Amino acid sequence: MSEERNHRDLERSLRAALRPADPGEGFAAGVLARLATDPARAPRPLRSHATASWLTFAAAAAIVLGLFIAHERQVQRTEQGLEARRQLMQALRVTGEKLELASRAVNTSEHSTDSSHSGA
Repeated sequence: MSEERNHRDLERSLRAALRPADPGEGFAAGVLARLATDPARAPRPLRSHATASWLTFAAAAAIVLGLFIAHERQVQRTEQGLEARRQLMQALRVTGEKLELASRAVNTSEHSTDSSHSGA
């Protein structure tokens, strides 16, 4: 409850502080007079055409560089995926060969066990 009251008080204070106020009759004339007497305060052009061109070039270069880096990372991930696939296929081949050897060994030992029992 107290937090809500504090929130309302803050909002009321902000509204009062930010309420528009009339600057008076001579405000605009005074500002213009000060600007005329002090050229350092006069508004300057934001950027020259050359600066704007360089900024445009720099932004385009940054975008191209970002796209190039993203492409290189994608290529690297693709190569890593292909290498992982190659390693998996090799592991499956080796496993298949080992299973085949184990199967032959089991079948060979069963035949020798069967023939030793039937000869007795």
